[in-house]
Amino acid sequence: MPITWDDAGAGQGAGAGAGVGAAAVAMSGLDKGSMDKMAAETREMVNSARSGGFRVSENAAEPIRKTLAEMQTQVDELRGDLQVRFGVEPQLGSHSYGQNVAKHQQKAAANAPGSAMEVLKQLRQVLADADKALEIAVRKYRENEESASGTFRNGQV
Repeated sequence: MPITWDDAGAGQGAGAGAGVGAAAVAMSGLDKGSMDKMAAETREMVNSARSGGFRVSENAAEPIRKTLAEMQTQVDELRGDLQVRFGVEPQLGSHSYGQNVAKHQQKAAANAPGSAMEVLKQLRQVLADADKALEIAVRKYRENEESASGTFRNGQV
């Protein structure tokens, strides 16, 4: 039986702004393993929405989708800032050891698997996938509502 959420009780609590702040705190502990797990779970959520495994009203989804969009923007801005910072090799002295360490540190921070840039790229995709799942779930909710309304209009009850 599919799970269906409507707008009853939606929007209560601290609000979307608090969710973004809490998410920023939560993001500080993300690594490649946790991002891989989140990505798999979000893909599962998209598949569930496609198959009708869950539906959600537009009113209930709207504040969540707004928060997801805000988080995507913040991740994009952070990635841009980090790209600029990682574009400059750290100053670790003029000796060969310091220069080698600086090159390694720059590469590890920007390009290596599990680097901050890679994790943020994965996070951006997770946020986009979660939004896609909600978009599909809203469409499924609408289709279900229209189908039920059509049944009543045609006197097929």
